[in-house]
Amino acid sequence: MNESLPVFCRRGVTAALLLCFWIQPGIAAEKIRIATGGLAASSAAVWAALETKTFQKHGLEPEYIIIDNGTVAGQALLAGELQYLISTGALAIAANLKGGDLTIIGGIINFIPFQLIGRSDVKIAEDLRGKKVAISRFGSASDFAAREALKKLRLDPAKDVAILQVGGQSARFAALTQNAVQAAVFNEPLSTLTVTKHKMNLLADLANLDMPFPNTDYIVRHEYLQSHRSQVVNFMKAILEVETSAKKIQRETI
Repeated sequence: MNESLPVFCRRGVTAALLLCFWIQPGIAAEKIRIATGGLAASSAAVWAALETKTFQKHGLEPEYIIIDNGTVAGQALLAGELQYLISTGALAIAANLKGGDLTIIGGIINFIPFQLIGRSDVKIAEDLRGKKVAISRFGSASDFAAREALKKLRLDPAKDVAILQVGGQSARFAALTQNAVQAAVFNEPLSTLTVTKHKMNLLADLANLDMPFPNTDYIVRHEYLQSHRSQVVNFMKAILEVETSAKKIQRETI
């Protein structure tokens, strides 16, 4: 350091250098892994935040992955293989009942946006008796939706049909069109496409039920929330920012 500088100046330069070293870790973006359980329109806020680099604006460097269904994604979250999961809140509830430590930090959809779709020859409830119904996995939102839809049709999920674990929406769609199952639960836009393009029948629309349900939520491990609270807050800030922007654009176009 230049000895000709006054003492207070040399001290100031030293303090500035030390300050740079101290703040450098705060400048580096926090790497996070985000997953969605399947591919659905409810993940649009995450997609928008990725596209507009809103996560980076809030100090986060995201890696986004799609996992075939929410149950598998929930297991990955519990194992610490990812930090944020967008899926049904039922996963968090079920996991915590078994000793898990999952926490819901936000929600998008608080109803059941599923429709039970039957093949072209399954037009009424009685046509479904003794047949096969496809869900993703037991304990998932699709499982809950299928059982509620069957009850709405006055069918016993345990006795009148066989509920099969098939996988995500694309797998359920393939099973339905190939007659491996005679009904399946879908959400938009695939449910409408199945009815209009493939001439299947809408048997029950769960969205019309007056039943609050944590269908799509942002979920983290409780331990991660405690140790990375500021990062979790920044994650939700990014999500809220793109949600607010989307609503503003929607209002301006109406």
